[in-house]
Parts: sequence; C-alpha cells; structure tokens
Amino acid sequence: MTRNHIVRNILVSRQPRDEYVKYVMKCVSRGLKEHHDQVDARAVRQGDDIQTKWQINDRIIEVTLKSDVLATLETEPFALDEVFIQAFERNDVRVGPARE
Repeated sequence: MTRNHIVRNILVSRQPRDEYVKYVMKCVSRGLKEHHDQVDARAVRQGDDIQTKWQINDRIIEVTLKSDVLATLETEPFALDEVFIQAFERNDVRVGPARE
C-alpha cells in the first residue's frame, strides 16, 4: 500500500471525519478491486461512531469505527486502513495494495 503521509495529514486536518473516512474507504476499495469483481462501500454516522458496510462479491462485512479510533486520526492518519484490513483478513478477504 502506497502511503503518502503528507497528503493524509493535510486531508485529516481539513476534512470532516465523515469525509475523511469515505476517502480512506475509496483508497482501500482500490486495493480490493484488484482481487474482487464487485466492491461497494458505504458509511453512515451513528452518534459518535461511523458504521461502514462493505459488499465484496457475495460477502457483507460491517465495520464500526468507534469514536476512540476516529479520535486517533490526527496523530495516526493510517489507522483506518489498518482497521479495515484487519476486518477483511478476519473474514478471509484478500486485499491488494491501495494506491493514493
């Protein structure tokens, strides 16, 4: 996965959290599409958390981003990538490199 810390730091500091989450989901989706025909991702705010829902071919994977994870983004802009990738690995979904 190509990691551009400068771009991520600028985005995380200037975008609302919801928009930043969608940006990261788009980056991760690119990596998924290298190995899977159908990839769709959606995010919905639920109080202080953000619920994400991924459809990868015939599988549905839901990942809730808790407020404590969202709070770490200022210091660790790639934290979301790791949360998503770990969720996919637990569900035996292959993830390829995402490029920014």
